[in-house]
Amino acid sequence: MQTEYMKEAYGLFFEIETGLSQYIEQTMEKAYGVGWLIQAPATMKYKPYSKHFESFYYHELISMLRAYPCFPKLPKDVYLQLVRTVPIRNKIAHCKSISDEEMARLQVTHKLAMECITFTEEITSYV
Repeated sequence: MQTEYMKEAYGLFFEIETGLSQYIEQTMEKAYGVGWLIQAPATMKYKPYSKHFESFYYHELISMLRAYPCFPKLPKDVYLQLVRTVPIRNKIAHCKSISDEEMARLQVTHKLAMECITFTEEITSYV
């Protein structure tokens, strides 16, 4: 049944994106403090963010993993898997069916992401 298949896909993606968002927020707060949304870009000489973190799109969350030094432990293959799920995310968000191959990629990414983005390591300050 296609509905159940897509519900599973949405569930997997929801866990990836919300887990990634929580991981980024916790890591950035630990590294740059409560005002990290202002402090982190300033420290890196980036332009300030023009929107609140809760409004960041999935691809913007992924790009943060390479933009800041507080994320050095994320393996490159996990980062690449996350990038490869952007088109799958777009299909899910726009109610388009995904293929079995895309579902398999989503399942692999979910497994890798859940293993890597759990906030457990001690982050030192980068300020």
